[in-house]
Amino acid sequence: MKIINEKGKLFGLINILDLITIVLIVAVVFGAYTKFFKGGTNLSIISSNRTKEMEFVVRLSPNYEAYFSQLAVGDKIAEKKRYLDAEITQVDIVDAYRSVTDENGTVHKKKHPFFKVALVTIKGTVSDKDPIYKLGDQEIRVGTPHWVTTQLCNISGHVYQIKE
Repeated sequence: MKIINEKGKLFGLINILDLITIVLIVAVVFGAYTKFFKGGTNLSIISSNRTKEMEFVVRLSPNYEAYFSQLAVGDKIAEKKRYLDAEITQVDIVDAYRSVTDENGTVHKKKHPFFKVALVTIKGTVSDKDPIYKLGDQEIRVGTPHWVTTQLCNISGHVYQIKE
């Protein structure tokens, strides 16, 4: 006996398309049931919309010093073509370092001859939805990637420090 016969029936009993339709209907009903009746409490519904003032530092990726010249104290932070309730309060441009191996195989930390690193301090109102702070759509946690977007630039980095 063939699994699918010449009429397209599975074991000669049910059409394969009918079986797929039945399985999809059962999956949708089961998914809706577990979401609305067995899923427990939906945390996004009960989470608060509290906000809080926060200051954090973003360490931008190493680049030429001129690259960071578009960042200035007082620049408003933007996202998705709108300004957020946040601004740059401090911009520190420091030396970038790299690892260099000498002829003996010893690794040394050397100042990069061209690149600098910018430490940008941002102060703004973040959403305090437990357990994650967010500024716009970006999470504010040490180590997470972060885009510093102003009217003149859009530079990537990582959250380096949170000052509460």
